[in-house]
Amino acid sequence: AIRNSGRYVNASDSDFPVQESNLIYIGNGQGTKTVSESEYASSLLSFFGRVSYDFKGKYYLSGTFRRDGTSRFTGDNQWGNFYSLSAGWLLKQEAFLKDVQWLENLKLRLGYGAIGNQEIGLYAYSDRISPYYNYPFGETVSSGYAQTALGNENLKWETSYQYNAGIDAEFWKGTLAISLDYFYKITDDMLVKASYPPSAGYASSPWINNGSVLNTGLELEANYRKVGNDWSYNLGGNFTYLHNEVKKLNAPLIGGRVESGVYATYTTVGQPIGAFYLLEMDGIFQNETEILLSAYQGNNIHPGDVKFVDQNKDGKITNEDRVFLGSAIPKFSGGLSFNGQWGQWDMGIFLQGVAGNKIYMQINQDIEGFYRGFPVTQRYFDNRWTGEGTSNTQPRPSWTAKSNNARPSSRFLEDGSYLRLKNIQIGYTLPKETLSSLGLAKARIYISASNLFTITSYPGLDPEMTVSDNSKNEGDRASGIDWGTYPSTMSIMLGLDISI
Repeated sequence: AIRNSGRYVNASDSDFPVQESNLIYIGNGQGTKTVSESEYASSLLSFFGRVSYDFKGKYYLSGTFRRDGTSRFTGDNQWGNFYSLSAGWLLKQEAFLKDVQWLENLKLRLGYGAIGNQEIGLYAYSDRISPYYNYPFGETVSSGYAQTALGNENLKWETSYQYNAGIDAEFWKGTLAISLDYFYKITDDMLVKASYPPSAGYASSPWINNGSVLNTGLELEANYRKVGNDWSYNLGGNFTYLHNEVKKLNAPLIGGRVESGVYATYTTVGQPIGAFYLLEMDGIFQNETEILLSAYQGNNIHPGDVKFVDQNKDGKITNEDRVFLGSAIPKFSGGLSFNGQWGQWDMGIFLQGVAGNKIYMQINQDIEGFYRGFPVTQRYFDNRWTGEGTSNTQPRPSWTAKSNNARPSSRFLEDGSYLRLKNIQIGYTLPKETLSSLGLAKARIYISASNLFTITSYPGLDPEMTVSDNSKNEGDRASGIDWGTYPSTMSIMLGLDISI
């Protein structure tokens, strides 16, 4: 059982007649005094049971059951039942494999389970009213109250159901180990923020249970180790393929705000969460004839402006011409590691990367789209359109053309793939003879570097940007939108570890 509670008391005062520090305290000022307080409490109660069975050291079965209750929901929805079943078969212990010398271990695994999620704000089931505008009645100013959050008393547990099938194998006395897993995960009754238009009022939109999402894929992990007389090394790697798809949704969800009232993502059935939904750039208008022969984009279009694809062939460019152009969720991710030791020397290397994901450069929508008064990028300056045939990637420099050239489109959508050297460390441990003369038990000198280099085509500051929310609380629907996120820092460190 877990219970959290707290209480806050706030008070303010102003316009103190005497500015001596020992006389400035609440109640001594002549200005408007305010006092407020708030209180919160939340609790989680769980019951848990587990059963395991082992038959002849070859066949394994286990099952778990838990019942969780939370104060974040109301009524019968407070409780959820979750369970898991797993089975294993140790093939290496079977007669037909037991004497195979080069095979150290071989095991098959199957699993199925359900887990719950209740991680939303407190009191999301209830409407909230807060002090808002003050209004004068004669000579008296009275505090006004307004609804600041919409509640939903029908909220219930989000539940994920996952199937797993895997195989573990070890060869040549553990020199090589491989693990392969297939997973199929369906998340039902997702807890998400509802999409409400601005006309719905000031109050923040309610949490709702909306639809289901599929995550399925493969995970591969391999390790190779070798040991000699005074040396050893371990080479490891992991690889994941992921397919994300919305399977059911009460209503599509817009998200990924890139400017006031304008959004770059659209979550709907058949697409990943937060899929980019944009106009598709089709180069640059080179002359007036090309403008006349193309779909209508507006009255103020000139040579050097961005040209868009008329997807529905209706002869005009509108929001109906937007198409899905990928998402911020990587299709592939993985890492490589190396750890080695030779005599007194040791080395560790770790590389990590992703592929198959997109990043929307909102910062370039502002800069290269001339949406705001920023200095332009070198990329734009070198590739800008200056006359017929000079560029088919960057438009003419113009503040008046931003209504067309800064429209959210594939122009600002970039490949987010990268491979990064996350860490490298080289160390030297002093030999025992030297340690004895220094009166030390152990001493190691090392140099390490983080984020030393990155291989990527992404033109922004950092392809490993981690924005997964925004001021509109859109969560994963805002993932992959780069507002100029501060990049991961490169660091080099020299260190000394000493034991006396």
